[in-house]
Amino acid sequence: MDDIAPPRRPNGRLQACDPCRKRKLACDHTQPICGRCTKRKQESECVYLSTGPKRPRSRSPLPSPTSSAQLSSSTRHEPHRLSQSTPAVRPDAQAPGSIGTGYLGPTSYCHVYDSLSLLHGSEGIVSPQSENTTHPTPAVEAAQQHSQSHLSVRVRDMALTVLRNVPDPVRGTRLLLSFKNDGWDRMVTLRLVQSFYSTFGHYFSSPPPSVDRRDFEAVIQTLCTNTARPFTDDEPDPERWYAQFSGANMRWESLGMLSIYWQFVPGSDRGAWNAKRSAEFDRNFGIARENLRLCVELCKEFSAGNTLMVYLSQKCTAVDSMLVGDADLLVWRSHAEAMALVTFLGFHVLEERDRHRVSFMSEIKKSLYHHMYAMAQLLVSFTGRPPMMSRRFASAPLPLDIGAEYLFAGHDDLVKAIERLDEKGWNTDGKMHFFTRIRARSILAAIREEIFEIALSNEQVASIETLLKLRDRELQAVSEFPSCIQFNPLDLEDQTVPMLTVSARLFLQQEHLQNMFFVDRLLLRYGYEDKGDLLKISYDLVTLTLPRFAAFRNDAEWLVMAYAVPAGGILCLELLKPSLHVKFPNDPKITRSNIIQKLSLLVAYLDWVGPSGVNGALCSDAKSIIQRVLDQTLNAASSVYEQPTVFEWDPPTQLDFNFDLLDTFNWNRPDFPSSQQSNQ
Repeated sequence: MDDIAPPRRPNGRLQACDPCRKRKLACDHTQPICGRCTKRKQESECVYLSTGPKRPRSRSPLPSPTSSAQLSSSTRHEPHRLSQSTPAVRPDAQAPGSIGTGYLGPTSYCHVYDSLSLLHGSEGIVSPQSENTTHPTPAVEAAQQHSQSHLSVRVRDMALTVLRNVPDPVRGTRLLLSFKNDGWDRMVTLRLVQSFYSTFGHYFSSPPPSVDRRDFEAVIQTLCTNTARPFTDDEPDPERWYAQFSGANMRWESLGMLSIYWQFVPGSDRGAWNAKRSAEFDRNFGIARENLRLCVELCKEFSAGNTLMVYLSQKCTAVDSMLVGDADLLVWRSHAEAMALVTFLGFHVLEERDRHRVSFMSEIKKSLYHHMYAMAQLLVSFTGRPPMMSRRFASAPLPLDIGAEYLFAGHDDLVKAIERLDEKGWNTDGKMHFFTRIRARSILAAIREEIFEIALSNEQVASIETLLKLRDRELQAVSEFPSCIQFNPLDLEDQTVPMLTVSARLFLQQEHLQNMFFVDRLLLRYGYEDKGDLLKISYDLVTLTLPRFAAFRNDAEWLVMAYAVPAGGILCLELLKPSLHVKFPNDPKITRSNIIQKLSLLVAYLDWVGPSGVNGALCSDAKSIIQRVLDQTLNAASSVYEQPTVFEWDPPTQLDFNFDLLDTFNWNRPDFPSSQQSNQ
């Protein structure tokens, strides 16, 4: 067996054994049994599947960073070298499934055949998964020989739409620089925008040249050809990974990433954020959203999926929610597609590694999965629909709490940053990183999923003890967060604390309070004694959401509907059936007057959104009900302690927010129960 040549992947790197490949672990390539399989006592499963001969890959050197001024001057006079150097061949759209079958788990159809491959020695049986992943089918090989004239009309039209909305180098670079975040994506995109304009800038110079359909043929040809090339997310070197989609290797994924930061072109103004969204802003934002969506569609024409496509799909969900509202079917479909890609690529089953063996890509994959997981639970909170991802089927550990800059600084610097983390993976430098927020959100989302398993289940009945333990775990989890993300009400008035920091802490606090809100609603449902906790949490949610929602600008309607409106329903119940004199005799904050003021402010914000805004119909329904409660309270009640007359709703005016989760809005129906009644 020692004389057997080690099998290699298409890129020339040593082939991992099948168990290590499926689990995305580092294999030591020992034959016939690798060291990891020996350690895991799974020698019978260790097999090296044949992947065929090495196929060359093209790679270009990384572009050197340049300033936006250099970009504007150097790119507009650059010769059209692409039309001369780019081969005039391009694969058309490939058949679904022709690239690969993605991650296949232990119950998959080919698992038993992987074991049987031991009968054939180290080369084994070529499974359908490995064969499709490494060798294009004859149909695909033939498609790759087609000339550019064989690109479908649909592909050409999508590509032209994207390219015609690309800004000039000066504007495109300035727009990207105007966005401030500390995520890995911005670090990549800052280099990518320079590389893009260095390569293609002469097509998009300012003032715009007379560019017609034929002038963009070379760009379309290059992007489609590159997108069809093999792309590996297992590349351990950040520079080589980046080189796969930059410079002469630019892909449609690259344009998609840039489109996210070009959300205000053409002709829009960041000042639109400072006021209610105008028709011009909505039009320009719609164009940017369409560019992003088309880039994803073009990627799907030529690629079976990769990390960049997961990122783009995730952003599509967020942008769609900003465009049509979170309850819309478009958002639910977009979210479903993103989750499908995450599980197809196996991001949910990433295994824990020794800290010194992690790579920049493993941390990016973990952050993408946990971001998607947290987003999934947020959508359940808003819609009450079953989640599309469960922690029960996932093993991906939390990303380590390091700054994104260390991911691309080299292995030694990455290891040094990891060595400074505490035993739970949190940073000890007191800074709030992108991964810090992802970790905290995912921890809260995991507890929320347990809450939903009780709230949405038709069979599971939880005990009071179980719910109290859930509440204690929620409080314990938040208490263990590092100080950099701990919410302090004084931060809202402290001008020295950056607004982005305040906003991040505030958002996590809202997430925490909403978990407590759900648990306390369940406790009351199961007969737990009402001690006023739900009213206090609801009051805090409304208070924290309304005055600071402008810090999130593009998420204004969502924040109001997700946090303030459900909590406002509980405040309405307090007005209809007062209990303040029993539960809060000495609390100066929670008074009947303050509750009325908070609800009045909430009505004003809902009116600001209007029926034509994002989530506008939901906001309008909520406003009508809260306003009617306020009218009834102010017109009928003459004393703080006087029990107001419970009024009847006319059937035509009964409104349903379509948020049946936890009976949050049962108060808007004729037989509404009071949340203060604990024994019913």
